Amino acid sequence: MNKENLNRQIIEGNLLSPLPVILVGANVHNKPNYLVIGYSCPFDFGKYIFFSLYPKRYTAIGIHENMTFSVNIPSEDLVEKTKICGNKSGRDIDKSSLFDNFYGELKTAPMIRECPVNIECKVHEILDYGDGEGIIGKVIKSYVNQQYTFEEEGDIKLDWRKIHPIIWATGGDFNYYKLGERIKS
Repeated sequence: MNKENLNRQIIEGNLLSPLPVILVGANVHNKPNYLVIGYSCPFDFGKYIFFSLYPKRYTAIGIHENMTFSVNIPSEDLVEKTKICGNKSGRDIDKSSLFDNFYGELKTAPMIRECPVNIECKVHEILDYGDGEGIIGKVIKSYVNQQYTFEEEGDIKLDWRKIHPIIWATGGDFNYYKLGERIKS
């Protein structure tokens, strides 16, 4: 046995984390609803976003109904409302009343004004893999409050330290965390 592996511990689950918590928004029967997603993935240089969900979720109805959704990145000050969106179904409570909702170019992808970052997406593909679905959305437009940006070498960039996103950590205690400091190379 390799000596380097003697002190290694096996941990169950995906260790590709931490990831920002997102609130996925969709109109369900013409009313905004939001769902917490802990695992999401941008790909093709941010042109698409992927996440999984169970088809029985209330928000899934709206995604299938309209073929649009939003991705909202909540900040730490929204952790209690985010928990409600993760613990309660839109079948039981009106989650639209938790937030100031707005719409962009897509008129059926509700976004949360209190969230520093909002991304509206059109469904590109829905993958069926048994118990769950993989939702692939094409990014149509992204919005960010100007107070969360900075200029560097002539480019406008997000300052994640100002956004204070809620981070979801897997492969351990499955809890919320906050982002640390920026490391400049």
